Amino acid sequence: MERESLSFRQLMVLLWAGMLGPAAEMLPGPAGKAGAAGLTGLLAAGLALALAGNLLWRVAAPAEGLAAGLRSSLGGWALYLYMIWGEVLLSVRLRLSAQRLAGAGSRDGTVWFFLLVLALFATWMGRGGLGALGRTAEMMFGALVLTAGAVLVLALFQTRGLNLLGRPWEAGRGAAAFQALGVVSCGLFAAFLIQPRNMERPGKSWLRWTAGGCAALALGELIILGSFGPELTARLEVPFLQLAKSVGVEGAFQRAESVAAALWSFSDLLLLAEILWGMRQIGLELGTKLSPQKIAGAAVLPAAVCALALLDWERGRAVMKLLPLGGAALGIALPLAALGARGWKGRK
Repeated sequence: MERESLSFRQLMVLLWAGMLGPAAEMLPGPAGKAGAAGLTGLLAAGLALALAGNLLWRVAAPAEGLAAGLRSSLGGWALYLYMIWGEVLLSVRLRLSAQRLAGAGSRDGTVWFFLLVLALFATWMGRGGLGALGRTAEMMFGALVLTAGAVLVLALFQTRGLNLLGRPWEAGRGAAAFQALGVVSCGLFAAFLIQPRNMERPGKSWLRWTAGGCAALALGELIILGSFGPELTARLEVPFLQLAKSVGVEGAFQRAESVAAALWSFSDLLLLAEILWGMRQIGLELGTKLSPQKIAGAAVLPAAVCALALLDWERGRAVMKLLPLGGAALGIALPLAALGARGWKGRK
């Protein structure tokens, strides 16, 4: 019988693989004007991610999972907030991922096709088994790491140290942290796949994954900045894919852009599947009469309609700016409230 559980390693692979797509679009962003000084934003994001992970684990551990822990502490209303936020994330990520695959707005007529394909594949992954999702995440993560590593190594030959010098006073003090927090906030729904019975308390392992992931993103930012300089980097819509466009190997291939863009859709699919699985867990805890598979399909349909009818590249990017606020509220504030409510009930 297929194993319907995730190991802690598979959960971390799913989390970080899903964040690579938003990272390619958002980092370093306008904070690139700060040059290498903007990397301090990843330090702030890493600290917030470490704190959120600890809080969410503590909420999930005494129960059957995060959804059960939140409901027992705060009630069903908290789960509805996460469900609404999940629909927002699904809509935005479907639109931006499809737009990026279609050429970041240069071929708008094909956006609907890519959006439909992403929605169908995400639904298929969201309706499958948890064990299969974990194994798929490991394979896709390997492909993403190899692709990113190849692009970054090739780009090393065109970096310049002077390009790392920026103007931090023009970038805004919180711009770097805000961009990085937006990226890590995309991984919120991975917490609903915490399985206290099958996973040992992560402890230092969680900190190592957090530190390693943020260090890898920082290295990528440094190479992008070293290649393009702070001013140009701050204006790029998808910095990593622009970097892939500029590298090549003589006699083998001249541009890695097409390969990188295609493989980066793995990250989009894993993030969408991660959100759908989180919504499945919430739906089951709320006692919906739909099967887990139907919950995934029911979640994708309104998100796809919204992505097609209401969003474009600019509106999607504008909504993404709200991610740090949503992540802080749902990843830190509500878990703190749940722990406080649990402690108060225990003293009664």
